[in-house]
Amino acid sequence: MPSLLRPLSSRHSDLKRLGLSMDTPDLSAAPTSQQSLRQEVMRQCKDVDAQVIDEFFTQLDAAYFRLFTPSQMAVHLTLLAAVHDTHPVQVRIVPRGANSAEILLAAYDLFGEFSLIAGLMATFGLNIREGQVFSYHSGPGRTTPWGHTDGGKIIDVFTVEFAAARPFDPAAQEDFKAQLTALIRLLRQGQLQQARDLLNYRLVDALRLSQRDFPARLLPVDIGIDNKRSAVWTVVDITADDTPAFLYSLCNALAMRNMYIHRLTIRSHQGKVQDQLYLGWRRGGKIVSPDGQRELRLIVNLIKQFTHFLTNAPDPVKALRHFDQLMDRVAHDGSFNDTFPWLWEADHLKALATVLGSSDFLWENFLRVQYATLLPVLKETTETGHRLDKEELANHLQRAWKTAPTLAMRKERLNAFKDREMFRIDMRHLLHPELPFGLFSEELTELAEVVLAGALDLAQETLQRTYGAPRLHNGSPCAFAVFGLGKFGGHELGYASDIEMQCIYAGQGSSSGPEPISISEYAEKLVQQLRDCIVARRSGIFEIDLRLRPHGSHGPLATSVEAFRDYYRPGGHAAPFERQALIKLRWVAGDATLWQQIEALRDAFVYSAEPFAIDAAVRLRQRQIDEIVKPGTVDTKYSRGGLVDIEYTVQYLQLLHGSNTLALRTPNTLEAMQALHAAGHLSHAEYQALQAAYVFLRYLIDALRIVRGHARDLVLPPTESEEFTFLARRMGYWSEQRAPAHLAQEIAHHMQQTAHVYRQRFAGDTT
Repeated sequence: MPSLLRPLSSRHSDLKRLGLSMDTPDLSAAPTSQQSLRQEVMRQCKDVDAQVIDEFFTQLDAAYFRLFTPSQMAVHLTLLAAVHDTHPVQVRIVPRGANSAEILLAAYDLFGEFSLIAGLMATFGLNIREGQVFSYHSGPGRTTPWGHTDGGKIIDVFTVEFAAARPFDPAAQEDFKAQLTALIRLLRQGQLQQARDLLNYRLVDALRLSQRDFPARLLPVDIGIDNKRSAVWTVVDITADDTPAFLYSLCNALAMRNMYIHRLTIRSHQGKVQDQLYLGWRRGGKIVSPDGQRELRLIVNLIKQFTHFLTNAPDPVKALRHFDQLMDRVAHDGSFNDTFPWLWEADHLKALATVLGSSDFLWENFLRVQYATLLPVLKETTETGHRLDKEELANHLQRAWKTAPTLAMRKERLNAFKDREMFRIDMRHLLHPELPFGLFSEELTELAEVVLAGALDLAQETLQRTYGAPRLHNGSPCAFAVFGLGKFGGHELGYASDIEMQCIYAGQGSSSGPEPISISEYAEKLVQQLRDCIVARRSGIFEIDLRLRPHGSHGPLATSVEAFRDYYRPGGHAAPFERQALIKLRWVAGDATLWQQIEALRDAFVYSAEPFAIDAAVRLRQRQIDEIVKPGTVDTKYSRGGLVDIEYTVQYLQLLHGSNTLALRTPNTLEAMQALHAAGHLSHAEYQALQAAYVFLRYLIDALRIVRGHARDLVLPPTESEEFTFLARRMGYWSEQRAPAHLAQEIAHHMQQTAHVYRQRFAGDTT
């Protein structure tokens, strides 16, 4: 496949910025032929100011005058003279055959400019087969903080080729000129990153087009570094297979590492690309130190290999941006190449592209700050995909804090364990979408149970050092237990789920330590300490949620068995919706002997023969829609037909029929749905529609939340937006047969089916 970016260039402005000499002609002592050349050029561009011509002939490299004819120079001068603040770049495009053209650029000389020019050509499907890039300084100028010199100008000449299926016609040419002008204006304003971001998202389409033809194999990269060939520059020779956007990515990465490209040549021969770069440090000098050369090899090799897999990323631009930042961090680590040699392998780079192109949260909160710890997790997940069961997780946690000498260190290791295992579970299911539904929730739930059990033990140990062990009036130990609710109670945790729970204790009494307190006070401090032990990196992810406890935010953090019985009894203080919420109650940690007693109290309240006020529940559901869902948006959880309609349909039926059918008394939605179908409370058509919609919407919500790690990310982006396209790719809609439009149709289908079942069952809608 032809390379997306294939320029041949020679940039001399870096020499000037470094204060080094250049091969410029001394026209005052030039031979008659040189004077004749000048006169011939002046004759062809009489309208150009004499000062512009003087600077042109005194500042440009001698190689320029050997390369171009007087007529070509006159055209260049005319364009250069037209460059000013209003028009910072002038572009002339001349067809050179059916699928070829010459592009002539005259512009201000700006830092980061060449990579943007190459990147923009890639977005238009242009292969740069040949090119010459020259720059010169015209007048004293004014150097700004971002490296722009007002007097600096460039003249670039490219020969490009394009596919017949995507012609570079007059309309495309005008679009190219407009986009290039916008990018150059951003550069002149010092907004280099904004210019890159703008270009990056225009590169996405070019990368998509390339993916069908790009081979899914990784060929070796041969890198040679030579400091003898040039007196001024380090010469780097690269031989490898083609990869999309490599040159653009490499130019950006080298600039981030304070390396400048003086000259670049790229040739293609028998399916191989041979790149030659003349490089130097920003402040001057060759790259001669072992650390500098190791850093250079790392950057060139990993970028060359990584861009091979960009099209595997749901969002290639996100993957590029995160990878650039990763390179910036690991380049400081001289042992990186020795520590992570496996990262150079194809499967691992492909996995890294998938991860970096899927989630800002996974990058910002995990890999960016813990790359040395978590990159090996990526390796393990890529190679084995092994699942750790609950017993293995508990053993790993015990080993992690076995040697911790202090409680503070045990807390630190508990959270490091939590982060590592959560990252591993996220990676396992991101990289292995073929795994069955429900396994992700099960693994997250088991991890939460192990972490909560560890936090409860740590909280108990911390409190007992001050207050002693809590005991009942009869002297026996007081039992404490943690119960899950919501999706945690139902074994249904998803990406960015919080941990809904209650803490319940048995009996009255006091602690026996140097500072004795009542059991109720002890229990309150225990929950506070437990909550403090678990550090949530982002709102919603492993955040402890106690709002479903008796009396909500106004009640105590822990509840005694007696208070639980009094609250959840006929005529008690519990609201009707709390009867529905308590379906999900499940023991998860602490003293398991409390569960039998609490389960009996739960069942007597939830599954009693007392009628369930279905009309009030339906009104509450409609109020939820009116207050939460913004007009004109689709909320995948709360909109009509969203996930809540499925959950409430199942829960309403559990409340209506659970007093007579024990199989319905399960906190898991799919298990309850199956039991309702088996008992004849859901027809076969209803069961199939609700089951398919539930699985689909759970996948969809995880795909929405994984980007930023926010539990609130439930609203669909506009279907015509890039964001929706990336959502579709995260959902596995890559091919033309499973395009974003197909995803939009499936969302509408499942939500319509769900809404129909809910309305028909509970709102009297028989349509």
